Amino acid sequence: MEPEIVSPEFKSQMEHVIGSYGWLFFMAFIGVLFKDVIHKAVEGLMIFIGHDFDNDDLLYISGRAARIVRVGFFRTVFYMVDRDTKMVVPNDRLKTLTIEKRLNRNGSLAYLFKGGEAGYDEQQKKKSEVKKEY
Repeated sequence: MEPEIVSPEFKSQMEHVIGSYGWLFFMAFIGVLFKDVIHKAVEGLMIFIGHDFDNDDLLYISGRAARIVRVGFFRTVFYMVDRDTKMVVPNDRLKTLTIEKRLNRNGSLAYLFKGGEAGYDEQQKKKSEVKKEY
């Protein structure tokens, strides 16, 4: 005997309410709805756990400057700098946006000298010049 997913009492009550095969359509609808919720939750979890988007990151959404205010499980909130507005985006829709994030610059240096190494002072001067550009 196989274990039943739906109890016989529930099945008989649903048959009485919506007919002999209507309960199958109802259960299929619930299954599709549950699948969609699980899909959105997994995408939200990937954004929430990952560090691609963190709070207070400055980025560009379709060329507009924005700051991330909150990264939630189901949605992300942005502060749009140019219009002083808030934009709420569901996490499953983030993949449709064109998002650019400026990377930290290392002064285009291959190696950062430590404080006691030769060449440290010259490198610090070069880094400060690069910072003045931004």
